[in-house]
Amino acid sequence: MPVAPPDPANLQTEQDVPHPVLLNTWKHHAGWIRERIAAAVRSGSAGVAALPAEMAVVGSRLMDLYVGMLKPATIAEAVITDLNARGLFEFDPLAKWLAEQGAYALTELPDRSTWTIRLGPADGRYLHLHPGRWARHTMRVQANTLRSAVMAHALARLTGRAANELEVVNEARKQYLGMLPVLELTGTGGLGAVIAALQAPA
Repeated sequence: MPVAPPDPANLQTEQDVPHPVLLNTWKHHAGWIRERIAAAVRSGSAGVAALPAEMAVVGSRLMDLYVGMLKPATIAEAVITDLNARGLFEFDPLAKWLAEQGAYALTELPDRSTWTIRLGPADGRYLHLHPGRWARHTMRVQANTLRSAVMAHALARLTGRAANELEVVNEARKQYLGMLPVLELTGTGGLGAVIAALQAPA
């Protein structure tokens, strides 16, 4: 019997991202996405078929995808440590500081990636993180491009093919996403680049 896919509501904290950090890993973390694809494939066809519904959290706009080596929990802990050291970790001082900065602030992590800090609800995960725009170790990605790259990788692993084959990409787009075929895998910032970014390290 296939293993049931995890509840999408729990996916953001699956890697123990500490409270109160909110980091939408589906939108912003290539390494986490690679691991999620692998887990879906281990669950077989049913696991792969569940991925499009999970990706509803990706939305429909451009996003910044972190492609560096830091884990989601490591990113969160680095920001928490920095804010604690400056007396800005608790909600009230953080809210005051961000208001003074114009509603958001940027912070640099040890790998020299830049992350944006925004404020979430006081009674939840109020420390909202996402990669800085055009920053080191990030790429700008269209939502449907990301979905296509994810499903191409999932189908390729499920069937023993390569995710960067045009036939595989178009089969995945049609079968799982109901999308029209593409004529080519475009380069920088396009589908070919996102597929490459989600490729597991050798």
